Amino acid sequence: MEHICLCFYISYENMTKILNIARQHCANWNAGKCIGCVFNRRHNKLFVSLDSDLSGKPCVVEKGCDYFEYVVIPGIADKKIKDSAKLLRKT
Repeated sequence: MEHICLCFYISYENMTKILNIARQHCANWNAGKCIGCVFNRRHNKLFVSLDSDLSGKPCVVEKGCDYFEYVVIPGIADKKIKDSAKLLRKT
C-alpha cells in the first residue's frame, strides 16, 4: 500500500513541477488560467488566434498542451529547466 501512495505522490509532484514551469515561462499563463493564444501556420504565414476551448479556462499543461510543447519548452533558455520540462512531460 505504501508503494502505491509513493507513486501517486511522485506523480503529483511532477504535475506541480510542470505547472510551476508553465507559470514561469508560458506567455498564456494568467493567474492559473490560459489566455488561449495559439499559433497556426497557413500558406507560409503565421496566424495568431484565441482558442475558445482554452481561453479563460484553467491551465491544461498537466494533461498536455501543444502550445507548451511546441512553443514554451523550445523557448526556455535555461537548459536545466528545459530538460526538466521535457522529462516531466513524458511522465
